[in-house]
Amino acid sequence: MELIKTYPGSLFKEIKFFYSVLAKPEEHGNKMQRRLPDGTLDIIFNLGDEVYISDNGTEYTSMPDISLTGLYHDKKFLYYKGKVHLIGAVFNPGFGHLFVNDKLTAHGACTQNATLIFGNAIYNLIEQMRELSGEKEKHFLLERFLFAQLQKSKDSYNIRRIELVINHIHLLNGHAEIKKLSKDHFMSERNFRRKFIEYVGLPPKRYASIIRVKTFCKSYKSGTVSYRQIADNLMYADTSHLYKDFRKITGTDPASYFRQMSLIGDKYIDLI
Repeated sequence: MELIKTYPGSLFKEIKFFYSVLAKPEEHGNKMQRRLPDGTLDIIFNLGDEVYISDNGTEYTSMPDISLTGLYHDKKFLYYKGKVHLIGAVFNPGFGHLFVNDKLTAHGACTQNATLIFGNAIYNLIEQMRELSGEKEKHFLLERFLFAQLQKSKDSYNIRRIELVINHIHLLNGHAEIKKLSKDHFMSERNFRRKFIEYVGLPPKRYASIIRVKTFCKSYKSGTVSYRQIADNLMYADTSHLYKDFRKITGTDPASYFRQMSLIGDKYIDLI
């Protein structure tokens, strides 16, 4: 099982990072994987065997070889049939719409064929990736492609304001009051929510909850702090409130989530 993560050269503002996930069938055991939302839009290229996705862990559909995905409000379930070889780019929140040339409200909570956005020519890119041996070289090829797709911003003022809000949410580890955020960034609450959904693809309150749960997972994975300490650090009144938030996002309690986690699921925490 291997996770390779690299950072953009020219698109450092628009792209969070590139990644490759590689695993043999025996490393994921052909088991269902629970995937947390991460609040971002991804483009994913599948160079391995088929990957299936589900909302409920029961009914699965095959993911396209090149998918636009992410912006989920809560968990998804993934099933890997055989060899795993995924290559992805994670768009920074607030910038994904510059590549799809559309409001992100149209791309939330779904997995769609990326050819609907970029055309059939994008299949040439996946074939070129197959010819390269190194993952970093594949990431560079993907960045070059995305650079050519980047639309010039016509609304840099609002993008900058949303970027500052996102940074503020992360600084607070998701413990953010939406009313106060809008006031601190000089927007009416209604306009703030509308612009946030338009540029990020999620309601601000949901995005903040996802960031809070992500921070919990990273803290817990380190193995150095207890639930109680994490709850305190994240400004929860008590652990029961933390569990309630966690269940809303993951569909289960923390103990069950980490007990069921496989090697590949563990690696995905490094991506969020």
